[in-house]
Amino acid sequence: MGLDITTVQRMFLASLIAGLGVWYLQGTVMDGMLTFIALCALTGLVWGLSERETTFQHLNLKGNGPWSMLAVLGSIVAFAQVSVAIWAFPTVGAYILSLSFIGSFWVTGYMMQPNGA
Repeated sequence: MGLDITTVQRMFLASLIAGLGVWYLQGTVMDGMLTFIALCALTGLVWGLSERETTFQHLNLKGNGPWSMLAVLGSIVAFAQVSVAIWAFPTVGAYILSLSFIGSFWVTGYMMQPNGA
């Protein structure tokens, strides 16, 4: 059973509020929009993973192969670049943070997924 649609709507609303907050606190619309886009993408990913069977069936994902590796690397790079662009993290530190933070999510997901699923 996945997330309830009202919960997902609240997560999207929280993304909007966080994006507006970043815009107000940092004074640039672009930072607010990048935060909003990143949080909405994260909400969509969480929603998709909460309906794991349906999502994986429709997208024909098996949890192995080159597309999975590309997804892992792409998400690590995307999070690092958002960290550099919005919060002015040093590049090397942002990639180390991204590798440990996002990489731990992927490793946990792969460890929980049964073989051949």
